[in-house]
Order: sequence, then structure tokens, then C-alpha cells
Amino acid sequence: MINEFEKELHIKVDAFKIWAKINHPEITEDNDNGEWCFCDEFEKMYVYALNVIQKCPVSNATDQMIDDLLYAIARDNECEIIVQVLGDYNEWFELLCRNSLKVPYTNAKWQFAKRLKDYKGDDNLKKIIFEFLSTGDEYTERLALQSLAYIYPEQAEKYAIEFWNRNKYEYDEYQKIMVLHVLYQIHSTNLETYLKMAENSCYEYLKINAQEILKKINLDNSLN
Repeated sequence: MINEFEKELHIKVDAFKIWAKINHPEITEDNDNGEWCFCDEFEKMYVYALNVIQKCPVSNATDQMIDDLLYAIARDNECEIIVQVLGDYNEWFELLCRNSLKVPYTNAKWQFAKRLKDYKGDDNLKKIIFEFLSTGDEYTERLALQSLAYIYPEQAEKYAIEFWNRNKYEYDEYQKIMVLHVLYQIHSTNLETYLKMAENSCYEYLKINAQEILKKINLDNSLN
């Protein structure tokens, strides 16, 4: 049965890859928004991936199964249903989360970075959030910073300020927006400084977010 799980999953993943290559050769890991892949091949791959997670013991996972499951998760980035189901299977979540950092499936990485804060299993896994902060993918790192504010709030300020100043990505408006929300989340004493910097920036959405946070602060103060 172990080999059957591996064999059937791989057949369905390969069938989807063939469909994708024929019908959407322009789609890559970095421009995949998930909206393009709803077809019979996707449905079969997605359903069987859930079947593996729900019925196959994690101790029986093979390297091929792990890779194929991570590929399926990456393609399911529009609805994120597979990774949501993983929330009920801590051992599978841990195994796939750790391995997502070893594969080129960007759209799997950010889903794990996003949901690591909600993981209910072994707390040691949550330390891996620091690896998601430096994957080289802007969106993954941004969501990792957001999760960090919940997992290790005492360390979030340091990384938030680093994100603001590092100039790692040419377009960093959304990185800076996340910084503001993280500083607000952890009640940082530096928030006022960065709100002023945001209001003086040339980024339109950064300014809008700064104004919204200021409204929240005023409302919080009025309630206290």
C-alpha cells in the first residue's frame, strides 16, 4: 500500500505537469497565482494528495511522496486547502514544512511561512520561522515576518526594523507595510517613528496603511 500511495500520487502529479506544460507553458513557479490550474488533472492531483495525508502514516513517507505533495501544495496556492487540512495532521505538517525549504516550490514555502504561527504540534518546529525570513522570496519573507510577530513577538521588532532598512528588493513597499503592522501588533515603542517615515514616503499604499494604523491607535486610546 505504501508504494501504491507513492505511485498513484506521482502519476497524478505528472499528469498535471503535462497538462500545464501544454496549456500554460508561460506559467512558472514565480508567476503562478493559482487561478490558471483548475482542470480535471488538477482536481485528481489535489484530491489524491489529500488522500495521502489523511490515510498514509507519515512514517511511510518517501522522498518522492514528499516532493509530489509539496508540488501539489504549491499549485493549490489559490485556495490553500491542502495546507489547511495539514493543520489537523501535525506530523505531516512538520515534515512538509521542513522540506519546503529544500525544494524550489516558492508557492509552498509562503503557505508554510503563513501558517506556522497556527501550528499546534511540537513547539520546536516554530524555530524554523527564522529560515523562512531569508528564503530569497519577497512574499515568503513578508509572511514569515508576520508569523514571527505571533510566534516570537520579543524578536519581531529587531527583524521588522531590519526589513525596513535592508533594501533587499527593488520594490519594497509591501515589506514596509508589513513592518508597520508588525510593530503595531507587538506594541513597539518604535511604531511612531516608522509611521512618520511612512507618511513622508513616496509609497501611496504605505501612507494609507500608516493612516489606518493611526486610526486604530486613536481608537485604542479612546477605549482605555
